[in-house]
Amino acid sequence: MDLTLEEKTNGAVSRARETVAEKHFFDAAQPHYNTFFSVSKRNAHHWDIAAPEVPGRASAWLAAHEGGSTSAKDGQMERAFRIRGEPGNVVVFDERWDPHRPHPRETINFRSIGGAMLWIAEELMQEPPQR
Repeated sequence: MDLTLEEKTNGAVSRARETVAEKHFFDAAQPHYNTFFSVSKRNAHHWDIAAPEVPGRASAWLAAHEGGSTSAKDGQMERAFRIRGEPGNVVVFDERWDPHRPHPRETINFRSIGGAMLWIAEELMQEPPQR
């Protein structure tokens, strides 16, 4: 069944409202520093890295959907990165929530899982400047 023009425009307005809210709440949470992350091996050459999401996605959804409700909470764990491939051709997919960098994103290639993990650790282990 095709949507009517009104249904299509209402959907576009709703998504635009949500996009603006996501960027607002994401920006308000900056700078964001992870306090931990975890690494899980699913099978050979198949690793997932989870970390707390930048706070704001649930708040943005609630702001964009007046009267709505969600079980989501800001700052929940997300799969931040996934590693796939084989020795000599390891691919890292950045899956962190960032409304300024929509998916799909470019992948990053490494020769080894160790090299990929070194780069991911560098991304996730940023510390606030000391004062």
